[in-house]
Amino acid sequence: MKMSELPDDMRQALLAQHRAARKLRAEHRRLGLPIIVWRDGKVVEEPA
Repeated sequence: MKMSELPDDMRQALLAQHRAARKLRAEHRRLGLPIIVWRDGKVVEEPA
């Protein structure tokens, strides 16, 4: 489903989630911390 086809409240929630994820990645890069992700059924640390 395209973003333009979503109801307004759902679109706003997704945009807020994307913004929060971008801020988190930027903060982790700034602090030199790894980012914890789920990959291939495992929890792994990715370098910032």
